[in-house]
Amino acid sequence: MKIAKLALVLLLVGSASIYYYGCDDAGTLPTEVRAGTITFTQVNLFRPLTPANDGLYNLWIIVADTSMNPRPLNLGRFNVTANGSLVDAGGNPLELAMNLHDTIDLARALYALITIEQGVVTSPGLTRLIAGAMTVYPDSVSAHLVFSDTAAFGSVGLSILGPNSVLYHLNTPTGTAGDCQRGIWFADEGGVPSWPTNSAINPSVLGWKYRGWLHNKATNEYMDLGTFQRADQQDSDGPGTCAGTTGQPYNTPGQDFVGPGCTTNPIVNISDGTYEIFATLEPNWRGSGLPPFVMKIYYQPNIVGSVGCNRRDNMFTQRQNIPDVRMRITR
Repeated sequence: MKIAKLALVLLLVGSASIYYYGCDDAGTLPTEVRAGTITFTQVNLFRPLTPANDGLYNLWIIVADTSMNPRPLNLGRFNVTANGSLVDAGGNPLELAMNLHDTIDLARALYALITIEQGVVTSPGLTRLIAGAMTVYPDSVSAHLVFSDTAAFGSVGLSILGPNSVLYHLNTPTGTAGDCQRGIWFADEGGVPSWPTNSAINPSVLGWKYRGWLHNKATNEYMDLGTFQRADQQDSDGPGTCAGTTGQPYNTPGQDFVGPGCTTNPIVNISDGTYEIFATLEPNWRGSGLPPFVMKIYYQPNIVGSVGCNRRDNMFTQRQNIPDVRMRITR
């Protein structure tokens, strides 16, 4: 009988303890935060992708098991709406969460990163966009994912975003003097490269490339100026299929529009007030013939007549187009 009474007392004490710690000062049970809940705050918003052309964003964390062997965990494939709200591949609202069975390894969380991938993959590819080291707390883990982290673009990212602007200029090195406003180049006067030192992309390390664009705002025509890995060399199509033959092109990305084959929507004067120029970063696997990728990094929205021939002007750095995320996962 004494043993039965003792068991009953312990049961009542245990129940009271559970009730006490489960209530707030008002006697109301607070909302429980589930282990594996992900808080995802965008400092700079992601840009909406077109999945068929661009793939989807993938959130990863790298954790170590009890033997300290690292392994990647994919916490979700997602896209965003224009206001930054997360959606799934079909455009439905999405809340990121971690599998409860994996939360046991959060005590050994190492890194978080976001990549852009085509299809479902089991490990992060080379198209790493932002990343950050994980900090482990008793109740959660957190990370600040940025473009310049060593697991993302690293020093290349710092170089890209370092200057407030880079230069372009109007000239036609493969044409005649009268054609000088029918060519545009990512260079200073005389073809001197204008992009930051150390902004070259090694395709075996970073799965990205640059692409230049000229846009006629009046007709909404986008002219692909070619892809490149570094701005102190010619791009993928050199001076372009419409280049002339009277001179040598600059050893930088750019294009002339003076050849006899340029009879469809010919460019007469790039500085007539209807054109803008910009450069994007895009995944290396992304094909040609597609609209510009969402990551516009340098941009001049108004090429004006005062630029004139062989005059340089600015393309301004678009830091707001680079995602920046603070993330927290409950343990």
